[in-house]
Amino acid sequence: MGLSILRKPGIKLSDEQIRTFICDGILVIDSGVPSEVNNQIFDKIQWNNNHEFNMGNNVLPRVPELQQVLDSPLIHGALESVLGIDYILHPHRFMHASEPLDAETCSTELVGSEHAPAMGKGSSGSSAWHQDSQSPLSRARYHVPRYAMILYFPQDTPLERGPTRVIPGTHLQAGLLGSDSQYAFVCDHVKAGTCFLIAFDIAHAAFPNKTEMSRYMFKFVFMRAHNPSSPSWDGGLVTWSEPHSRRGRYCHTRAWNYIWDWMRGERFSSLPATESNIEALISNLNGDDPESGLNAVYELASIGSEAIDPLVKSLLEYSGQELRPYRKNIKEISEAFHPREWNEGAYALQDEAYALGAMGEPALDVLINLLQSEDKWIKINAAFALGEIGEPAVPAIPILIKQLEDDHHQVLRVTLDALACIGGDVRDALPTIRKLLTTSNPAWQEVPVGRGWTGENQLRMNAMLLLLTSDIAASEIEDLLISTFQDPNGYVPALAIEALAQDGTPAGVRAALDFLKTHRWDDTLANERRVF
Repeated sequence: MGLSILRKPGIKLSDEQIRTFICDGILVIDSGVPSEVNNQIFDKIQWNNNHEFNMGNNVLPRVPELQQVLDSPLIHGALESVLGIDYILHPHRFMHASEPLDAETCSTELVGSEHAPAMGKGSSGSSAWHQDSQSPLSRARYHVPRYAMILYFPQDTPLERGPTRVIPGTHLQAGLLGSDSQYAFVCDHVKAGTCFLIAFDIAHAAFPNKTEMSRYMFKFVFMRAHNPSSPSWDGGLVTWSEPHSRRGRYCHTRAWNYIWDWMRGERFSSLPATESNIEALISNLNGDDPESGLNAVYELASIGSEAIDPLVKSLLEYSGQELRPYRKNIKEISEAFHPREWNEGAYALQDEAYALGAMGEPALDVLINLLQSEDKWIKINAAFALGEIGEPAVPAIPILIKQLEDDHHQVLRVTLDALACIGGDVRDALPTIRKLLTTSNPAWQEVPVGRGWTGENQLRMNAMLLLLTSDIAASEIEDLLISTFQDPNGYVPALAIEALAQDGTPAGVRAALDFLKTHRWDDTLANERRVF
């Protein structure tokens, strides 16, 4: 369905800022909101943290002043620039508290690269280096910006108060290496009202708080609604060049060039190839060297048709993997990546899939054939790659819709995401999507990892995201959208309401308002008890 643009235009990022974001995965931006707004937010969350409980996804209605930060022209414009003018606020959000260290550990000297240093009692952020999982459950790790996060600090946060740390450039890695941490970026001083705009997959960690004051940070996730057809920032009219400075460990020129062109709605050019250099590039895939591996992905993609058969042959060597609910333990980080496989935290595909997806239309036929494989992992990689091709993969939509009959919720979840990424007409999938959203499958009720989410929870969210970003008007499926208000996964009704708010009929909007009247937050009594 088409998303109506209800927001006022923001202050867009420049070419230099977009280049920096592509390379580093982080921009530090002053939201520009008045100091009294930051103070109000800090006071409210301080009271909440001391007297109530962490509101999690309900933090926005609990502290509605946060919306002023998200709506500020600088933050809104930055999100438009990275994710497109019709980006969506994800239902998942969280307040992270870093509590003061006790006297015994406060004297420990830290430089910022440490993995999992001790945190103050009651802290809600992990100080272990990690790449975030999706909520609920898992999605693919994309190279192009389909997701991003805003980390907002309502108070002055000098180094000793423990600002969030990141490892620039790791958003393009399939995992983390222990030696990556020496390239950590830690702000010496974060001014109240500052936001970090970060790539979703960037490695980050909390930092211990050596002051006597609690440190708060709010995390918001945002999603791209459609593939770019032109630059959405202030520029994008020239070919790729590196920013004047970057912080990342590796040089990923090929990948950066591809991402820049993708964000401009362009395709990057092909290169001449020989059999020998294709073989050499294939040998660098899926290894423990992020630089040579990622450069090989995009060099193979730029080679085009001559690289297809070697890529397919290499991909098929990874057949036979079980779709087990693996989730990596982040307590230790080695100098070797874990093998690519299904992961209920977030999963990286085989490098061959990234290369075939970036190659575009020349790889379409072979990916359609791979999609019909009996091997589930090969099927998942093929579906992902078709989604990365975008609009040229529209001919694959019928066979992707056919995959929605698969017995494995993992295959369905990836297929729904692929259909959303392609962005074509999915009306033929509506009967199946309706069934997925309204009928439970006992085989999908297992809880693969923590937090109580099931495969069906994720599947339904992906189905709703497909509807939300499709060209099907909310008015055509209002009964279906309204029926999801009772879904036990609160992310599903949140997205249904988003769809109805965009272009629902008056009756659909009234139904959404009735739901929200019941679920609205009222902190009147809390205000009576609060002393500022």
